[in-house]
Amino acid sequence: MNGLVRRGSDVRLVELVNVGDPAFSLSPEIPVSSLFDRPVKIFNSWFRIVWRLSRFLKRERIDTLVVVESTHALYGVAAAKLAGVRCVVWEHFNFNVTLNRRKRVWGRQIAARWADDVVVLTQRDTALWREGATVRARLTAIPNMAPAVTERSYPSESRLVLAAGRLTEQKGYDLLLQAWRIVKQDSRSAGWDLLIRGDGPDRETLLQQAQGLDRVTIAPATGSIDADYARAALFVASSRYEGLPMVLLEAMAAGVPVVAFDCETGPAEIVRDGETGSLVPPEEPEALAVALLELMGNPQQRLSMSVRARQRAEDFQEPSVMARWQALLEG
Repeated sequence: MNGLVRRGSDVRLVELVNVGDPAFSLSPEIPVSSLFDRPVKIFNSWFRIVWRLSRFLKRERIDTLVVVESTHALYGVAAAKLAGVRCVVWEHFNFNVTLNRRKRVWGRQIAARWADDVVVLTQRDTALWREGATVRARLTAIPNMAPAVTERSYPSESRLVLAAGRLTEQKGYDLLLQAWRIVKQDSRSAGWDLLIRGDGPDRETLLQQAQGLDRVTIAPATGSIDADYARAALFVASSRYEGLPMVLLEAMAAGVPVVAFDCETGPAEIVRDGETGSLVPPEEPEALAVALLELMGNPQQRLSMSVRARQRAEDFQEPSVMARWQALLEG
């Protein structure tokens, strides 16, 4: 939204219910509106939501409604049709990830058939949508944006492996700790530390699993994660599934080589295996351990990967990503 405003677009943000300030800074040029003062259930209040949203679209003379996250296609597509405006549904997971929510399954089917456009994060996900739904909408892959590429030197003397994200089953930190147990049995890991940065419901379970493991820290999330990237020699991602993981874009923009599970969508469209990092078969701790140890024992390869990681991150900078959004919205 901020990128569109910087390029002269008139952008409005409408929420079902206001839940406070956004997690990321929003341009003051973007007006924020709420349809309701208190939480509502989509099915119980479907007619009211559709009616209020369609009135908003007409009143504000909106040309295109971008529905963020396919669950909200359940009412967003209908409201756009009622108001006579274009509807773009923007998916943030991959098609096979539902988190056991039927509303997400139904929302994707509605988006595929009756939205004008569906935007997904990866080319792989376009194939998953075509395999799993009757797609009449125009289907386009547009990745997330990486932060600005840093110019600082790679910390060649560092012996820190960094992981970051919510402490949940999705992120696979239980698998990472299994891999770290293997890593610490090898002499190449001498002096190396693992820092897992994040909060979430699995904290206590992971702390118990980490007991007795050498040189492991599970630390709370921080607003200054860039300081961790600045001192990390490697970034490790052990996710069971992703959409397009921002942490990989952040790590590569900071020049940190990545070791990651090649889960169904995401890592393979960011990491160039053997050039900017290493991809290993998903949910195989032994393979993750081997890849970490290979890079721990090869400082020249880490340095080369750091240079190439920054170069790769240039492909995800704002100008190229926003050009794709503008082409879609103006097309």
